[in-house]
Parts: sequence; structure tokens; C-alpha cells
Amino acid sequence: MNVLEEIADSLKGTVRCEIGRPVFRSSRYEVHEFRRENFRPLRVPDDTPLLAFIDGGNSPVITGPSFSVQLNRVAAGIFRGERRENMELPSRLEFLSLMRLDAENSRYTFNLHPLDPSYREILPDEDRLQIEIPMVEGMDPSNIQGLPRRFAEWTMALELMGELGEGDILVTDGSLQASFENENPYIHELMEEGKRRGVYVAGFSKTCSLYTTTSASLLGTVRKLAERYGAGERWCYSPVAVRMDRPTVITVVKLNPAGRIFRLDILGEETEESPIRVASGLLRNSADACFPGYPYGLVDVDMRARVSRDEIEIYRRRILAEIPEREILKDVVYEAKSLDFHDELNRYAGEY
Repeated sequence: MNVLEEIADSLKGTVRCEIGRPVFRSSRYEVHEFRRENFRPLRVPDDTPLLAFIDGGNSPVITGPSFSVQLNRVAAGIFRGERRENMELPSRLEFLSLMRLDAENSRYTFNLHPLDPSYREILPDEDRLQIEIPMVEGMDPSNIQGLPRRFAEWTMALELMGELGEGDILVTDGSLQASFENENPYIHELMEEGKRRGVYVAGFSKTCSLYTTTSASLLGTVRKLAERYGAGERWCYSPVAVRMDRPTVITVVKLNPAGRIFRLDILGEETEESPIRVASGLLRNSADACFPGYPYGLVDVDMRARVSRDEIEIYRRRILAEIPEREILKDVVYEAKSLDFHDELNRYAGEY
């Protein structure tokens, strides 16, 4: 048996295993056993709620060990079914952020600079962005540098609530988990605002790394169960688990017969109605032939939130051109060179 056959043989034992039960390492989650009755068929609703989508992107302009300038972009869109609706808010929020290391006080500080002054009132509070170094020890620095963009997604979501009403749905890209403790007040505020307006708040994940007690993937296991029980072409499996300290219901959905299945989080107390209302409300928007089963609204905001390398290079040159002092400019370039040699190798390899 050659090495490839050995790997293939090992994979057989990895993926063909017993069902088990979902695994959530945090005690904040109440995990539910897999049950046939948790599969609920979906149908296109008679009413068509407004669907608001939000996603963000960021990329480093100039970065050194003690600072990082990032170009951040948050995009939002509103749809009714598959039809785009007009928005009062700007459909795209763009700003530069400067992260600096304050080694003496063991923290990172952030300053936000909107590209349009009118964006200032939508941006997050800079005081909430101060992060103590021990809180992020061992974390990927790119996650810390992307904090302003992440927080701006929450503040944009709160602003977008003003354009939604009873029965409408707001969908963020990714789960509704907080990567940093300072995010929790925004998520709690979003939950309360949704409750006040009667708006459902959901997080739709492109990927899912959750697994079961038998080491099988959660999504793969739910797919097997759907086939075993004849769940149908469109369904919602709920609940997988419920977060108790900040009520969030974790579900799995299949929104198109030809599509994949995805993780869908719903913010708020668990009810019989909310998973079905949210999943059914997304059906019309999840029929795009290129991405069956994935809401087109999320594809749209993903594309508009992307930051290109050409844009980054333009901003990098313009910022460096604003530093007239030759010695300071040299120091900034030297700092950046501490981290950019991997990019040099990528250029040599023709990756960009």
C-alpha cells in the first residue's frame, strides 16, 4: 500500500463513523440530541419580508510589529425576495483604521478615519476598541487588526434596523459569536433592538467546523440524518444547541434542492416559530443558479466589501507620500519590512 492509499484508507475510518451528538466546548451552550422531529420542512411564505444583509472586509495598507493601517469596508443591502430595494443608509461604509501598540500600558489602541465625514456617526466608538494585550495573547494579529471592521459590521447592523419592521430579517455573515468580549454589548443591543422592532436577527455561516462526539462533522452528520429520515428538498433542523447566557439558537438549513446545507444562528429566545420564519424567509433569495441554497444577498455584500490589492497599493503610496520627514519615512518603511518578506516570496513565486 502506497502513502496515498494509506491516507485514503484512514479517511474512510474518519468519515464513516457513528452519529454521536453535537459538541460545544463552552458550558454556555445547551446541546440537544439528534432527533428526527427536529427536521422541519420549509415552504415559500405567502408574505415576503425585507431581508437586510451585512458583510465586511479589510486589508493591511502598511503594517509593522507595533502598528497597522487597514482599509476597511462594510457593505449592506436590502432585498425583498430576489429583488433589491433602495436604502436610506449608504450601501457601503469605508474607513481607514490605525492600530498602535502601547507596550507601556500593555494594550492596543485604535483610531478610525472615515473616507467620507458623514460615515463618522455610523462608526464604532473608539473607546470600545481598546484591547489589553493579555486578552489576545496567542491570537492571530490579523484578527486584532480586523477588529474595527468587525465592530463596524455591528454598528452598521444597528443603523440598518431603522429601515426594517415587524417580521423582517437582518442577516450577518458568519456566526453570532463574539471573538472579543467588547463585541458583546453590540450584540446585546442588536438583540434588544430586534425584539423591540419585531425583526429577526440571524447569522449565516459560509463554513462550519463544528463536530460530533464521534469526530464527524456536524453538517455532514445532519445531512446523513436528513437522507435517512427523508427530510425533503428544503428543511430547517432546529435546535442543534442553544446558547444560554445570550440567547442564540444554532440551526442547520437546506434552502435549495440543489444546494448545500449551512449553519444558521438566530439571536433571541428559542421559539417554535423563529427558525422556520427566518429560514423560510430566505428561500426566495437563495435560488441563484451559481450559489443554490446560499442567500444571494450575502454574495452581493461579500463582493462589494472586498478590498483589492490595487486599492491597497494606491493608499500605501499616498500615505507614505504624506510623510515629508525622510528619517521618519525610513523608520516606517523599516518597521513594515519586519513583516513583509513573505509577500516578497509570494511575488517571486508569481502568486500576485
